[in-house]
Amino acid sequence: MPTLAIVGAGPGMGLSIAKLFGGHGFDVALIARNKDKLDGLVAELATSGVTAAAFPADIMDRPALAAALEQAAAHFGGIDVLEYSPAPHTPVPGITTAGPLLSSL
Repeated sequence: MPTLAIVGAGPGMGLSIAKLFGGHGFDVALIARNKDKLDGLVAELATSGVTAAAFPADIMDRPALAAALEQAAAHFGGIDVLEYSPAPHTPVPGITTAGPLLSSL
């Protein structure tokens, strides 16, 4: 099955995208800071018949984000589509967020 990874997964847009892609046969890797919230999203997706897994990571921590993406790729056998929309959408002074380009995937 193809796999969608959502960085910045949440109960709004992220969940909607997960349901849409999941409904078209994608497995879904959810990445965000809060494991409990991610587990809730995984459970909700399961009720819709979508296979999903949680990979907690803070996007401000480049090694943690890279590790989460690598774990998701290992878990599902690769990542075919990456949706990257973490909040906040405005720059945080003095902090550089990790981008979606990782050479190891």
